Amino acid sequence: MSQLLPHTHRILERPSMEYRPFGSDSDGRTIQDVSGMTVRANLEYLEILVTRQHGVESAQTALEKLVGLLNERIPDRTYHVTVDFLKNPWNSYSYEFVMFLAEFSIQLSEQPDYHFNMGREQFLSPIVQILGRPLSIVQIYRLFPYFAEKFTKGSLHTEVISVTNGHAVMRMQFSESSLAQFGPYLRGCAERVCQTTKATISQVPASMFGQAPATIQDTCCIAEGAPYCEWTFTWTPQTPPLSNWILGAVALSLLTLGLTITFAPHYPWWGHAGLSIFPLMIIPLMGRIWTDRKELEERGTIIQEQLASAEQQHEELRKAYLQQEHNLVEVRRHADDLTVLHKLTLQISSTLDQERIIQAGLQAVVHSVRYDHAWIALWNETRQQFESIHTYGGPQAWGATLQNGTIPATVGDLLYETFHSPTPIVIEDIQPILDQAHTSTARILTEGKIKNGIALALNSPNQSLGVLVAGHHTTKSLTISEKNLLSTIAHQLAIALDTALAYDEIEALNLGLETKVQERTTELQQANQDLETANTRLQELDRMKSQFLAHCSHELRTPLTSIKGFTENMLLGMVGPVAERQHLYLTRISANANRLTRMIGDLLDLSRIEAGTIRLDLQSVALPALLEDVTQEIMPLTETKHQQLSIETTGEDLTIWGDPDRLHQIVTNVVHNAHKFSPNHGKIRMTVRQDPPNHILLCISDNGPGIHQEALSNLFQPFYQAHRTPEIGTQGLGLGLSIVKQLVELHEGNITAESTVGKGTTFHIRLPRVAPSAPFPSL
Repeated sequence: MSQLLPHTHRILERPSMEYRPFGSDSDGRTIQDVSGMTVRANLEYLEILVTRQHGVESAQTALEKLVGLLNERIPDRTYHVTVDFLKNPWNSYSYEFVMFLAEFSIQLSEQPDYHFNMGREQFLSPIVQILGRPLSIVQIYRLFPYFAEKFTKGSLHTEVISVTNGHAVMRMQFSESSLAQFGPYLRGCAERVCQTTKATISQVPASMFGQAPATIQDTCCIAEGAPYCEWTFTWTPQTPPLSNWILGAVALSLLTLGLTITFAPHYPWWGHAGLSIFPLMIIPLMGRIWTDRKELEERGTIIQEQLASAEQQHEELRKAYLQQEHNLVEVRRHADDLTVLHKLTLQISSTLDQERIIQAGLQAVVHSVRYDHAWIALWNETRQQFESIHTYGGPQAWGATLQNGTIPATVGDLLYETFHSPTPIVIEDIQPILDQAHTSTARILTEGKIKNGIALALNSPNQSLGVLVAGHHTTKSLTISEKNLLSTIAHQLAIALDTALAYDEIEALNLGLETKVQERTTELQQANQDLETANTRLQELDRMKSQFLAHCSHELRTPLTSIKGFTENMLLGMVGPVAERQHLYLTRISANANRLTRMIGDLLDLSRIEAGTIRLDLQSVALPALLEDVTQEIMPLTETKHQQLSIETTGEDLTIWGDPDRLHQIVTNVVHNAHKFSPNHGKIRMTVRQDPPNHILLCISDNGPGIHQEALSNLFQPFYQAHRTPEIGTQGLGLGLSIVKQLVELHEGNITAESTVGKGTTFHIRLPRVAPSAPFPSL
């Protein structure tokens, strides 16, 4: 651990959070250092304090300001929080995040003793009070480690040193993961945690038993350099009342004395006294034993019931919210990645200038993916060397020096190895790279202060263009999602550079051709008519070429819809014949454009459904006719695999009340899936029949590879794909069946799937059949 600072140094001196605040850490483990109930109590107490001082509106403003301060210190906007998110008691957070929140709360409350007072007034949660009410103070203090574990999940190690009636000694230490998160600010963080914890413990007699709070004596504290915090608590001892038993014993003693005097007057006085004192000694003791036994039995029963119920509900809800939290982070990450790619694509598709394309790519790597330094070296195939080196984030003194420099192809050098590697090279330790690198490569890495990073080849479909290197000044781990994002950026840059190079070549040919035409025209002005005709033809070709170049320029600035449309036009030969290799590339472009269009459409449908903004245009729909339409549309696809697509209906009325477009979308998605996963010469069958009392059942089956039983339960989840094998070649986001399920449910129906591995899958879509006299209301 680094040198510890005095407790007066707070963690806010750290410019930004170094650990993820929630979700999963860099190793994939779920973050659960501090319970969401703790964070919620903090927000509620801050809201109460500011409301007391300045009113309700000021309290809401303070909470929004708290969220803003936290988000400023979270470097990855994927993890930015809201007030509602922080008030969710089932979330879990890292201790570093909670310490930032604690310090900001003190600033906004303007109360130096904020955490001690919060422990007294707010931190003893209702769950703990309910669970502890049947117990005595001594029993509650003995359970202190159990309750601490419930709310910190191993980030704190608590210990009860001793407990007697009226006196307790307790101890607290931090786990290794918490120590790592606090770093040099351990003592300042420990002081905050110590204040809140001891205040909460001392409040037990007051909140649960109506006594005065326990007095606190600090034995030692981590904030002062001790290895742990230890406190001594003192409170008024609890004594169970025995008055009824004592009164009963006195009455029985008096009765015994009266009877012995009446019926045995000859007994000596000490005999009468002994017989009368005996009940007074025995009955209170029996009463105490009986009372203690009944109390223990009742408390034991109550505790077992409460603990079992609370434990089960708590763990179930906690796991559910942790999973939801993880999913939210992943969705945010994917959205941010798409945003980065979208912005970069807009920039590089709006220009044919290589310098602007390269700078846009380097800026995206540094600013959006958050690398400290990035550089690109372009490959010269003729000279067998890397040249035209562009950097961003490195020393300003480099400038044109590197752009004019060259790096020859050297076996073992980072650039050479990356250029010939099919996969990116992850730089975990820079020293072995420097030992084998060319002098110029080593200079860039050394002067750029690169500790670790990644190197990727710039490969377009036509050629390899160079190498992209990105690095950090400090050691950081590289996630799979970050690696994939950088690979996509490198691929997009390679395509854009390839296009720019092709345009430059065409432009150079154009200039050369114009010069030759002018020279030949001057030389042959007096030539015969045949040469004049040839000259006219050359001018016409020049005009057509200029139009073609203008058309291409327009295409490069057109959004996705234009790219898709013009690609399909070129495939159809509307702008002239294309060669076989050109046809292959255009087909890939068209396929990827269609795929992206489907992805965007699926994402839009899913977001509209979840937001509740989708509307159904309900009307009578003849299901057999709709199936026939779908069959005609998808027939060209099935014919490519020689598949048989059939419809089986009964003679009954199979009219339903629904939205024809959405029903068409439902059937098309399921049938398209059946086509995709069915083998060549496979069979796809659609059967429709009535399902009493008031439904119609549509079954769509195939003889594909089938789905494993463990995958069926997740089949309709967003982004889930049951098949990912290369031979099947699945593409897309995995939203199709999720959208189908939600559209079916909007029609008051349901969808299920059954499958046998090796035999095929059948989807059962059950839709309500409503008579025209009682139609569904429009949604």
